Amino acid sequence: MGHGFAVIHPGLEEVVAAELAGFGIEGDVVPGGVRFSADAARVAMLTRAMRTPSQLLYELGSGTARSSDALGVLIRSLPWKEFLLPQAELKIEITSRASALRFKDTVSRALTAMIRDARKGAFVPDRGVRPRHVQVLQVRIVEDQVTVSLDAGGDLLHKRGWRTEAGRAPIRENLAACMLALAEWDGTDALYDPFCGAGTIPIEGALLAAGRPPFQGRGGFACDEWGKGKPVGGKPRSGGRPPPSAAPTRPPPKGTAVQMVFGSDHQAQAVATSVANARRAGVVVPFRLLDVAEIQPPAVVGTIVTNPPYGERLGVTVDEVYATFGRSLRERFGSWRVVFLAPDRRMALKVDERVERVVQFKNGGLSVGVWTYLA
Repeated sequence: MGHGFAVIHPGLEEVVAAELAGFGIEGDVVPGGVRFSADAARVAMLTRAMRTPSQLLYELGSGTARSSDALGVLIRSLPWKEFLLPQAELKIEITSRASALRFKDTVSRALTAMIRDARKGAFVPDRGVRPRHVQVLQVRIVEDQVTVSLDAGGDLLHKRGWRTEAGRAPIRENLAACMLALAEWDGTDALYDPFCGAGTIPIEGALLAAGRPPFQGRGGFACDEWGKGKPVGGKPRSGGRPPPSAAPTRPPPKGTAVQMVFGSDHQAQAVATSVANARRAGVVVPFRLLDVAEIQPPAVVGTIVTNPPYGERLGVTVDEVYATFGRSLRERFGSWRVVFLAPDRRMALKVDERVERVVQFKNGGLSVGVWTYLA
C-alpha cells in the first residue's frame, strides 16, 4: 500500500479530510493537505471523483539523500515503467529546504538523466499509444529527506473543464466546493448565490445536487496514462465518472434543471457568462440580473453561499455593497443560513453583527475568511 496526498489551501485541510472520510479513507492532516494510505488505483479514482482538493499526488517513494549519487539510488528504485509511457513528457517540480541538495537546476538535470536511464529496459515502446498529458513529477526535499510524487491530475483540479469563461475576481471551482461543504449544503434545500460572477458556486452546487462528478468536459487526467497506456484500475482513457463504489452518481440527462439552485448578479455580462458555463457543465440553473438590494428568496428556506466583491481585489470600495447585502438578508431571508467570503471582520460585520468566522485561507493571494450566520 502506498500513499496519496490531497493538496489544498492552508486552512481548508479539514474540509478535504472530511471528503476523504466520505470515501472511507482516514488521513493525517498536515499544513497544506491530507496524507493518506492508498494504492495508485485508489488515488486515480479519487482524482476523478473528489471536489475539494486542488491536487492529488501519488507518492512513488521516499528516502534520505545528501548527494546526487544517493538520490540516484532512490530514483532508480522507483517503478517508472508502471506509470510513464515511453513517450511521456515529464515536467519536474522541485522544492528544497535545509538540504545539501539545494541547487534546483542541478538536481533537475540530474533527475532527468536518472529517470531517462531508469526507464530504459526490456519492453518495446507501444508506438500506437500516444500520451495526451504531461506527467508532473514533484520532488520535495526537506532536511535531506526526499519524497517523490506524481501529480495524478497533471493539471490543477479546479480546472473542471466547463468554466471556459470567468468573471471578475472569480473563485476557483474547488474552493466553491469547499464553501458548500463548510455550509453543510447537500442539495436537500435551496441554494442561492446573489453574487454569482461566473456561476461557479451554483454550478458546483447543481452538479453536487445531481450526484454527478465535478469534471464535465475536461480532457482527462495524467493518471489515465499510468500503467503503460492503460489507466490504473482499468478506467477509460478519457477520464469519465468514478466507479459506483467511489461516489453515488445519479446522472440526469444532459441539460436537466436543478430547480433548487439559483444565482444572480448585477452585471449582465456575469449572468451571460454563468448561463454559458452552466450549459457546458450540462446543468440548467436559473440566473437572473439583479442588484443585491433587489434580491428575493427563491424558496421559503435555504442556504446562501456567495463570494461578494472585496475592494482590495477589484480596486473599488464595497462597504456599501456588504451593508446592502445585510439589509436584504434581514428584510427578506429569515431562517436562511448565510455563508460568505470577507477579507476581515470589519467587512463581515457590515453584513451582520452575529457573523462567525469558520476558517481563514488565501484566495487569489489575499487572506479571506469564510463567515456564517443564520439570517
